[in-house]
Amino acid sequence: MAVATGSQKTASCGRQKILGTILVNRPLCREHFRLDLLVPSFAPTEPGNFVQLHCRDPLEDTDPEPIDWQPGQRVALHDADLLSPQAMLARPFSLAGREDTPDGVVLSVIHRVVGTGTAWLAELCQGDRLSVLGPLGNQFTLPPEGGLAILAGGGVGIPPMLYLAQRLRSRQAIAFCGATTRDLLPLHITGESCNRGDNIEPRLTIAEFADCGIPSVITTDDGSYGVGGYVTQALERYVDARTSERSFHPTIYTCGPELMMRRVAEIATQRDLPCQVAVERAMACGMGTCQSCVIKVKVGDGWRYRLSCTDGPVFCASELLW
Repeated sequence: MAVATGSQKTASCGRQKILGTILVNRPLCREHFRLDLLVPSFAPTEPGNFVQLHCRDPLEDTDPEPIDWQPGQRVALHDADLLSPQAMLARPFSLAGREDTPDGVVLSVIHRVVGTGTAWLAELCQGDRLSVLGPLGNQFTLPPEGGLAILAGGGVGIPPMLYLAQRLRSRQAIAFCGATTRDLLPLHITGESCNRGDNIEPRLTIAEFADCGIPSVITTDDGSYGVGGYVTQALERYVDARTSERSFHPTIYTCGPELMMRRVAEIATQRDLPCQVAVERAMACGMGTCQSCVIKVKVGDGWRYRLSCTDGPVFCASELLW
């Protein structure tokens, strides 16, 4: 299987479809929201796993009503799917965190409003119900003890980096987070000043990473906050500045827009550094049934398609054919 070494284990054996209750659904920036969902129980999860959220009222009657129509008459429509835009398919979301409590399991996702389904999610309030399917997919493999983890996330690819940071607590790690502009950065900023100009020394600037003892570097494409430019540029400068150190053998983890991930993979592969990529694909089912989320991977001297939802979403960067 063309996945990151040691990450062949998937969560499919414990997946379930279950109703949860919204605890929090708060805006993080202009378009991103953090949603915390309480479910009675949930199978074990790890960073890299994802869930499918059904972006419509789980309690509505989905059986179509009979239409009483006579030739020459205008049809009177009753079905909700015909009267207004509805999300027909579930949407995949990486887990941004998990907390097991006496009342149940709290699953955290970060979603960005981009269409009908996520616009519906953004309107949910505390106490509303939401249907979730999961856990799905495989997981990241942690670096060896004493090894350094470099987390590179962009936009909606930041959430799995937050969950990974929780697993890396008290271990060596740094994070690089990028956004197009300041008001699209779905993170909380601490009181410590962020990097600017050519300074890319990681600092405890992002609260979610700082809580895990992980310093970070923020970049924005337009330079409105942090280091100006792409997150890949800051990552490459940091890696090259430390390559001469004999003890510098990091494992790179990345998720975000495909062009960003592809460049992170190139940076790692060119320097012979292990890199694990959580790919982004449209996943209609999340279980390997619809075959809609294929991605090319190397197999021997050739290639073949793999499914992002069941063979991934975490793959070895060196095996991906973009």
